[in-house]
Amino acid sequence: MTNVITVVKYKVKEGFQDQFLDAINSYDYSKTVFWRFVALNENEYVSISEYTSIDDTGDDEISGLEWLDSVTHMIEYFDKNRTQSYSGIVLSGGNA
Repeated sequence: MTNVITVVKYKVKEGFQDQFLDAINSYDYSKTVFWRFVALNENEYVSISEYTSIDDTGDDEISGLEWLDSVTHMIEYFDKNRTQSYSGIVLSGGNA
């Protein structure tokens, strides 16, 4: 099986950090084998999720867009996009 990583960057509006953290922690991550939410600076964050198949990422994308619609009022746009996102196949890695 080929694992897939998705990375989504958010820019949260001032004053919404705690509310956004509550919202992202309440998301259903049951399709992932691993996920982390990382603070980059005062208002930029990255969500990193690992899946066991590309199909699982597609399934999660549907509910993820619905979730994103529910938090749009809390985030600043990157030009015309609500997030910056990337995904790719895991080529190597390990656990420490």
